[in-house]
Amino acid sequence: MICWSCEKDAGVSMLCPGCGAVQPPDRSADSFHVFGLPRKFDLDLADLERRYKEMTKILHPDRFARADPRARRASLERSVQLNLAWRTLSQPVARAEYMLSLAGVEVGEPAGGRQAGGADNRATQPMDTALLVEVMELREALAEARARGDSAKVATLFARVQTNHDREMAEVAAAFAAGQPDIAAIAARLVAARYYRRFLEEAEPRGESEEGLAK
Repeated sequence: MICWSCEKDAGVSMLCPGCGAVQPPDRSADSFHVFGLPRKFDLDLADLERRYKEMTKILHPDRFARADPRARRASLERSVQLNLAWRTLSQPVARAEYMLSLAGVEVGEPAGGRQAGGADNRATQPMDTALLVEVMELREALAEARARGDSAKVATLFARVQTNHDREMAEVAAAFAAGQPDIAAIAARLVAARYYRRFLEEAEPRGESEEGLAK
């Protein structure tokens, strides 16, 4: 990439090594590339957060309040790309879904929307009928428990589904760590994890007095 400021080769860095001007983002870069990380599920989240904070500091609007319009535009575009990548990679489900989207399997839009780097011809993961029935029954049980004011039952349902969710995500992590990940199996478990997560959001405390219901 040629620097817009000094017209020298800026490489792929955020800042031109020659003049220090912020460079426009590579719109084809995937979220891992944005942070300079390899494509893998098992990320060091502390390292990811450190990178995010350092890059956010560099792109802070105050640094470009009186800068060249091209620099302000580049910093804004970089910030948008950075925040989208952070929302995707910092959350396990979103990160796993995004990795599958890069492999051409769609199990749901990554957090923040579709991103660059994925395949054009995507295969949608089919829904498992047994899972749909299970979640429907769980929601019915939740509604009945709340209607009766049975906080203990709500807590029990929450704990049960939390265990199911954690089990699915543990299997996802183990599958990604395998030498040749079973993409179809990962996708199926991610669909289940997403349904469980939605139930957990619905079952979170709404003024119930029970302790231990919160995650």
